[in-house]
Amino acid sequence: MGYKKCPRCGLNYIKDDQDYCDVCQKEMNYKLENKISLKRNLVIKTGDIFPFSRNYELINFLTGRNLKNYYKTTYKITDTCYLWLIALDGQIRGDWKDIFLYDGRIKENFVGDKSNPPSNIDLTFQYIYKAVFQKYNDSFIFKGIYKLDKENISLFERYYIKVSDTTTLNDF
Repeated sequence: MGYKKCPRCGLNYIKDDQDYCDVCQKEMNYKLENKISLKRNLVIKTGDIFPFSRNYELINFLTGRNLKNYYKTTYKITDTCYLWLIALDGQIRGDWKDIFLYDGRIKENFVGDKSNPPSNIDLTFQYIYKAVFQKYNDSFIFKGIYKLDKENISLFERYYIKVSDTTTLNDF
């Protein structure tokens, strides 16, 4: 078994099968115990910070699941609401560019090869509501519940309007 540096602090060495060093794990557990007592029906508010660096860690925490190495940016909560774990910095990631606009909306833009888009590109139209968690360093910040603006959509560009600052993730 080999060793690697802790991905959170970059200082301590951990075994290959560990996610974090003991120091970071204790700090994260302390933050969770003192900031959020979250189970399935917890009310989440805009601005709440979740100290996780990986998508599956946040999903597991919010849903009680035990996913391993789930790196997709969406996760189905209800038939109409998905978790959306994104960076809203305008950088291109996986042929998508997501931007938090000055008017409070979110713009999702496919900037990849439009003549050969991914086969699931139209699935986003099923995601009417999105619980948006902005990726920021080693944490996620809850931005709110956003609804697809059906009047301003195309296959490659979509806008989302904020509809709620709080949720239990089962509201929509």
